[in-house]
Amino acid sequence: MRVKTPEKLFDREAVSQTEKAYVILEEMIVTGELPAGSQWSESVLGERIGIGRSPTRDALQKLAFQRLVHIAPRQGIFISEIDYQGQLHVIQCRREIERLIIPQATQCASEQERAEMTKLVAEFEKLKTRRDMRRYMRVHFDLTRVLGQASRNSYAAEFYAMLQTLARRFLYFHQDRYPSLAKICDLHIDQLHAIIDGLTEAAQAAGAARNDYAEERARNILMDLITTSSVTVSVNNRKP
Repeated sequence: MRVKTPEKLFDREAVSQTEKAYVILEEMIVTGELPAGSQWSESVLGERIGIGRSPTRDALQKLAFQRLVHIAPRQGIFISEIDYQGQLHVIQCRREIERLIIPQATQCASEQERAEMTKLVAEFEKLKTRRDMRRYMRVHFDLTRVLGQASRNSYAAEFYAMLQTLARRFLYFHQDRYPSLAKICDLHIDQLHAIIDGLTEAAQAAGAARNDYAEERARNILMDLITTSSVTVSVNNRKP
C-alpha cells in the first residue's frame, strides 16, 4: 500500500531516489511509524514509500549502519529496538565527536551555511512557543546536516549523523517527558549563535551544556524505567 509522501522532509531537496528513500524511512523509524521490532520486506517498504527497490535497498544499508534496522538474509528487515543502556554511550560519543565537529564548523562554515544556521535559529525560536515534536525532529535533522557539512570532515559527519539519529529516536519516544521544548531549543540557539559569530569556545561551551541536559534527562528516564521494571540493566564484569 502506497502512502502519501509527507511534506518536504526537513526543508531540503533530496538529491537522489536513494536519499529520498533514506529521508522518509529514517523519519518513519524515528517517529515509530515503523514500530521497533517489526519485520518488513524490502519490496513492501519500497511500495509503502513509493520508491523503487534499488534505492530502497541502498537506503536500508545506510539505516543498518546507523543501527536503525537489522538486515537478516532470507528473513527480511527488522526495525531495531531502542537501546536504552546505549543511550548514555550515544551522548558520551556525541560529546567527543562534537569536540571535532563544532570548532571546525565554527571556523570553516561558508556564508551560505551560516545563513542556513540563522534560519535554523528562527525555527528553534518558533518551537519554543509552539511545541511540535515532529517539526523539532526535522529541524534537528537539518541542524545535524549543516554542522556536519560545515565541519569539512565527511567521516566525522557520517558518524555524527548516526549518533544524532539515535538521540532523536530516544527523544521522540519519550516526548511526554518534554512538555516544553523551550529549554532544549535555547541550548541549540546559544550554540548556533556562537558558531555563526565564529566564537569557538562559546560554541563548545553551549554544546557541553546541551549534552549535560540530554544526559540528565536520559538518566532520569532510565532510572524511572528501571524502577518500574520496564527495562533491565546488565552489568559487565571487568577484570581488575
